[in-house]
Amino acid sequence: MATTSQHVHDHDSGEGLVPVEEARERLLAKIDPLQPLQLPLADAYGCVLAADVIADRDLPEFASSAMDGFAVRSGEVGSATSTQPVELRVVGRALIGQRPEATVGGGEAVRIATGAPIPAGADTIVPIENCEVAGDRVRILSGSPPGRHIRPSGEDVKGGEVLMKAGRQLGPGELGLLATAGFAHPTVHPRPRVVVLSTGDELVPPSQPTEFGQVRDSNAYLLYAALREAGAQPVMAGIVRDDVDQLKEVILSHLAQADAFVSSGGVSVGERDVVKAAFFRRGELDFYKVAMQPGMPQGFGHIEGTPYFGLPGNPVSVFVSFEVFLRPALMKMSGRKNLYRPEVAARLASDVTGPRGKMQFARVSVKRDRDGSFVATPTGGRGSNLIATVSRANGLAIVPAGTETAPAGSQVKVWLFRSAVD
Repeated sequence: MATTSQHVHDHDSGEGLVPVEEARERLLAKIDPLQPLQLPLADAYGCVLAADVIADRDLPEFASSAMDGFAVRSGEVGSATSTQPVELRVVGRALIGQRPEATVGGGEAVRIATGAPIPAGADTIVPIENCEVAGDRVRILSGSPPGRHIRPSGEDVKGGEVLMKAGRQLGPGELGLLATAGFAHPTVHPRPRVVVLSTGDELVPPSQPTEFGQVRDSNAYLLYAALREAGAQPVMAGIVRDDVDQLKEVILSHLAQADAFVSSGGVSVGERDVVKAAFFRRGELDFYKVAMQPGMPQGFGHIEGTPYFGLPGNPVSVFVSFEVFLRPALMKMSGRKNLYRPEVAARLASDVTGPRGKMQFARVSVKRDRDGSFVATPTGGRGSNLIATVSRANGLAIVPAGTETAPAGSQVKVWLFRSAVD
């Protein structure tokens, strides 16, 4: 009996595929930080400072009192005790937000509130509980050395110092400091505006019932949340059918408001011509296979200068592809210095088996053991359609290419994408 030989593709092989690190470096080399803008402080929250900020004044700007009491000359009250008080004449008040009513001369005191400016002539504050007031006189019952209870000007920051360096992400403390220093419109890299598309004739919105063979569009909402968490501004463009003209129309209509595009689906073998046919004259798009599981088919390029990320269609592949490629690119666009997730070494609680020729990203739940070390427990099967494995996980365990099975008890690197899973 005659036999015929035919080629069978080995899906576990990495032959002819682009290594993950090479694919990521190639992509990131074509990503630039967004042009800086001056934004109001509230809008600048979470953004990255694009230029050093130099303090143009001392902070605080004036010396103030840390206590309610009396501003006096320390040399006049040094010997004061409860049995031998020093009596001074009260010549005015110093209230918060106002200039002091008087200066402090010999034998004089000014009543002062917490936060009020120190009147000229005074060099110390006697707290109110160490004083007895009688009309326009005050008896000082305890001495107070120079500088006591005075917040000096420039104690926090000196004028001319670097208040904040470029590259700092603006959180609560940073916004508070900029506001204090009078920088109401810092120069920052803005949040990337990312247009999200889901491609496929089989897709329906989550709010609609499905007919046989149809699938609810989960990718758009997965990407929406991932983009928000990364500090980007998602723009939801909806479901796009497998139609060249519709895809072209949707993308071109969003070009003016997009810093980047991300689509899911339509990058596998046999589907790539839809995007290429739509934009071969207006963009440079590459479709390639990466030696990773899940997420092997990837697309990346630019449409009229705007980055375009074409992700696979299965939801776990979308999530992993976002973490491997799109999130670091967004960090770079945002001006962030550290592009990657925190990484820990963890001990596998059970075997993780994957394709021997590809880097595997296994969804795991990471917790601390009693000895303080990390233990990673797989959250389910390796199938790229199993979205519940992501919802139960807080990390991606990396099994390098060339390793078919990482056995229980072995150490693996884990990218943490959240601190804990309830």
